[in-house]
Amino acid sequence: MTTYSFRLFDLSGNLLENEFRDDRNQIAYMIRPVPQPRLGFAFPELPSPVEIVRQPDWGIALEHEPWRAVLTLADNETLHTVQIGQRQEISVEEMLRRDEDGSKRVFVGLDGQEYCWKPASRRLQCFDANDGLLAVYEYLVDDPSYAKLDIKPLGWAMTTEIITTLILTRYDIRRS
Repeated sequence: MTTYSFRLFDLSGNLLENEFRDDRNQIAYMIRPVPQPRLGFAFPELPSPVEIVRQPDWGIALEHEPWRAVLTLADNETLHTVQIGQRQEISVEEMLRRDEDGSKRVFVGLDGQEYCWKPASRRLQCFDANDGLLAVYEYLVDDPSYAKLDIKPLGWAMTTEIITTLILTRYDIRRS
């Protein structure tokens, strides 16, 4: 079994507007607000949805993996819903829940299997139900990047889900 993983760098740590770049400094994923048309009348502006988009020219992209996820906000700070690929839009609470002791963030993948993010000192680790390691997100010190994300072979086919649920997990940790 191969132990090769690929690495993405989180450039800013910003949850709602950011880039993940690979070792060659090529943009792999962009996280950005979706531009919304101005209505031109006196309704309060709603926050723009945020999209997580795998770049089409990124060399490691897998054909069957979703290339896009969309997060909607209830206001400028509160995540409301998430949609990954063609999956039906669901609430953030439905997508990501805390386990019984509150230490892990659990989600169900597009494949119907359960996965979790486990916080550790200066890192978050994503595991499958059999404790297989899918990804490690590690905060960096004295580095131009905010953090690095190592995607292990078990996680290659679900990179968009990993990045999306990582953002949701970091959001949940910041709120708690």
